[in-house]
Amino acid sequence: MKITKEEISQTAVQLFLDKGYNNVTIQDICNELHITKPTLYKYVNNKEELILDLYDSTIDHLVKDTYRLVDSDSHYQQLLIVFSTLIKDTKKYGYDLFSQMFIANLKENRHSFDMRDNLTKLCIIIIKKAQEQKEIHNLSNPEILYQALAHAFTGHEALWCIKKDSPCFDEAFYLSMNALLEVDSTYQDLYKEYL
Repeated sequence: MKITKEEISQTAVQLFLDKGYNNVTIQDICNELHITKPTLYKYVNNKEELILDLYDSTIDHLVKDTYRLVDSDSHYQQLLIVFSTLIKDTKKYGYDLFSQMFIANLKENRHSFDMRDNLTKLCIIIIKKAQEQKEIHNLSNPEILYQALAHAFTGHEALWCIKKDSPCFDEAFYLSMNALLEVDSTYQDLYKEYL
């Protein structure tokens, strides 16, 4: 039977979501896939590796799925779509998996939280256009603005993981985004469509 790393990762993530990360063993993953541990270890070194790229599939899908961005009414709305997609997937995977991803990266930088070039380039273009259209009034370098937004997102996400039972961080992040970008009053409440 042929297996791929992607199949292993998908199965493991589903088990983590169903039972909790700490309640799933490598043997549980092998049993679910009907493979042996040596087979699994040909593809991954440990359980942590299976959750380190949760963002990548979301970002790949987001960058390829540009019709949603093109169909939006403003460039600021395009930014909201980008971050609402990230928030939606963060909620889908839950604080348990993201907490584990933070922990793994704190032990050793596994680059899960590095800027992804394709998303960075896309957001820089969107921010430039929003500045030109006066949808946002902060005229700082678009790359620096995007980095600040990305770090604010990660910070809100980390607090959500720490607090565990608190509501998701989406509204708090969107309000930070409005303040950071100095969003024009016309667009101040647009984020509410994404709550």
